[in-house]
Amino acid sequence: MGLANLVPGISGGTILLAVGVYPQCIDAIARLARLRPDRQALALLVSVAGSAGLAILLLAGTVKGLVVDHRWAMFSLFLGSTLGGVPVLRKLIGRMSAKAWLGFATGLAAMTLMALFPAPPTDSGSAAGPILFLAGLGAMSAMLLPGLSGGYLLVLSGQYVAILGAVDGIKEALLQPSAARWQALLDAGQVLGPVALGAGIGLVAVSSLIQLLLQRQRALTLGFLLGLLLGAVLGLWPFQTASEPPQLAWPDPLQALAALGFALGGYLATWAIARMGAGRNET
Repeated sequence: MGLANLVPGISGGTILLAVGVYPQCIDAIARLARLRPDRQALALLVSVAGSAGLAILLLAGTVKGLVVDHRWAMFSLFLGSTLGGVPVLRKLIGRMSAKAWLGFATGLAAMTLMALFPAPPTDSGSAAGPILFLAGLGAMSAMLLPGLSGGYLLVLSGQYVAILGAVDGIKEALLQPSAARWQALLDAGQVLGPVALGAGIGLVAVSSLIQLLLQRQRALTLGFLLGLLLGAVLGLWPFQTASEPPQLAWPDPLQALAALGFALGGYLATWAIARMGAGRNET
């Protein structure tokens, strides 16, 4: 889940859903938000959050570098891995009722608007606190939703590189002499502080909301998530120029073939994870 949340296009919620622990995680988070956790819920959250946090800390710099230096290849991979989550949600929905179609259309329209009007990217030194707060709120909310990628929302908000750079800054700070360590941690904290505040609020609010919606409006909610998932690919066109805002471009035939291979690899990776957890979800 930690690696998935670093990757725009892969939903951390989809990974939890694929391996069969999504309902238990949502219930455990909701229990913790109400200050009524039991031992089993705490053990599950410590296991998932601890391993996810470690993956984010260790791999943020690597993923950031790949996205910056090899954008077309990584976005091809992200696009394929996003589509790999479609069978998971489609199986949960079953027959597409009117409510499911309504939710699907709403989710697709929302992601289309976000793709058409993305926020300009900023570096870690120029991102404003309120923007970082909203980025954290949206990203954490997305991490809990199967089909919607937290990393993808960070890309659309323009904060993806800045936040991953700050996370990687913490890792680098821990390796520095003590004299420089605290200043490096302070610099990273100026970016990650607002993000963490927004993420904490999103964690409490969205977990309870998801639990309620899956109980009362399951078809509408799952249809909405499916719309979000398919709409996410609109912002992942791999061949974009480095201009601001990015302009769409067409690849040469060899690059297009390689991009198709990356996309297929991403799809198969997500599909394989879903197969591992087949039959274990009872949302």
